[in-house]
Amino acid sequence: MIAAMKLAALMFVTLLSVAAPPQSGSVFTRAMAERADVKTALGYIDSNFDKQVAEWITLTEIPALSTHEEKRAAYIMAELAKIPGLEVSKDEIGNITVIRRGTGGGPTLVMAAHMDTVHPMDADLKVKKLPDGTLHAPGILDNTASVANALQTLRAMNAAKIRTKGDIYYVFTVQEELGLKGMYYWFDHHPNLATLIVASDGGLPDVNYGALGIYWSKMKFTAPGAHTLNSRNQPHPARAAAQCITDIYSVPLPPADAPVPAIYNVGMMGGGTVVNAIAPENWFTVDLRTIDPVLLQDLDAKIMAKCEAAAAAQGVKFTREFIQKSEAGGRPEALAPRLNHPIVRTPVEVLKYLDMVAITTPTGSTDANVGIVHGVPSVSIGRARGGNQHSLSEWADEASAKFGAESLLLIVLALAELSNPG
Repeated sequence: MIAAMKLAALMFVTLLSVAAPPQSGSVFTRAMAERADVKTALGYIDSNFDKQVAEWITLTEIPALSTHEEKRAAYIMAELAKIPGLEVSKDEIGNITVIRRGTGGGPTLVMAAHMDTVHPMDADLKVKKLPDGTLHAPGILDNTASVANALQTLRAMNAAKIRTKGDIYYVFTVQEELGLKGMYYWFDHHPNLATLIVASDGGLPDVNYGALGIYWSKMKFTAPGAHTLNSRNQPHPARAAAQCITDIYSVPLPPADAPVPAIYNVGMMGGGTVVNAIAPENWFTVDLRTIDPVLLQDLDAKIMAKCEAAAAAQGVKFTREFIQKSEAGGRPEALAPRLNHPIVRTPVEVLKYLDMVAITTPTGSTDANVGIVHGVPSVSIGRARGGNQHSLSEWADEASAKFGAESLLLIVLALAELSNPG
């Protein structure tokens, strides 16, 4: 088992080194930002920022719980239809793909922004604008700000008649909050297409170049069941689940302040339909996370062993159902070469140009993870400043979204390689 995990880690590091293009350093320059067409595009964002904020609010107030993104997607499709020269399509799972063709000879850049939120369809999504310049509503930051930024950058490029050498794909994904399902679907249906991937999903001025491995599992214990009066010494799913939960929490974790931490948690429990019987099924969920692919497999194997042992001790059947399975991107030392890769250095230099100091971290839990674990140079960048994500008190700083849109525009143009104007 250990030998196999070491081999997997070695293969992963090799994949990173093979897949990464041989170039290094930022492809963004101040001179690029000072080009007349780029200045026109930046000016478009600046002069139309009030409209961007209004659209941001409109989008936020459209319910978009994961798997229920249809109304928000319809709005986005309608707005994209107003921008000439784009190829727009919607796939079976609900992702919207926008292609802005390049002149040729450049990389294929994929920009991803997820449409879904975690908030119920009947939640109060009315945006409240406070005198301090903040906007308050569930989903205002995660990830509606990114969707508004993306739409505005497409309009800005069109208004400035900007051309790039590489094709630019904007992908508005679904079900990101359920384990990046929309992006995994899109990637599986477009293999070997992306040269570089940028996900707009995070706080300014974050630049995340790693991938947090996340395994969500539903652990199920089943048996025939029995009335309480006949329950003595019978196979017992509830006892197996209880024993397993207790035993899982005996699995040692690295210290909380370790260079590569890990964490697990039992978050949900269920089973049974009546008080006076052994339930035929009891279950609980496990959330396991770490950026280390070897540690992820090791902890997962130990958790599975605890479940199997508990099931055997209680004479019940055990099955495991994956709710989400996002692989880990690698330890910091494995990803260290990426720090000088254009996919990381370009956002860092763009943020510097906009008078922000980037915060680079070798982790992340965004659509960029899909590219990272497949060996495609990928990064996630911030879309605005804010806080309390995934809560009813979520908020965002209104003015910061202009920097989010400007940084997205410059990063996309630099990575897709600007063509000469005219």
